[in-house]
Amino acid sequence: MALRKGRSRLSEILTDRGMNQVDFARRMGVTESTVSKWKSGTSKMSFDHAVLAARILNCTAEDLYEWIES
Repeated sequence: MALRKGRSRLSEILTDRGMNQVDFARRMGVTESTVSKWKSGTSKMSFDHAVLAARILNCTAEDLYEWIES
């Protein structure tokens, strides 16, 4: 079995946590543009960014994406 990242769940997690993109970007130490790319799926988070995001958002790094088994 293999796994691959599917759709980003960042948008819905930010909404659930009541956090906007600007505040999240600031806490992550990245630009708003970078967060926008992560949300849209144009770019995927690095492992380090996913772990930091999970800590900020009180979730797991796995929660940040849908996962597809193949």
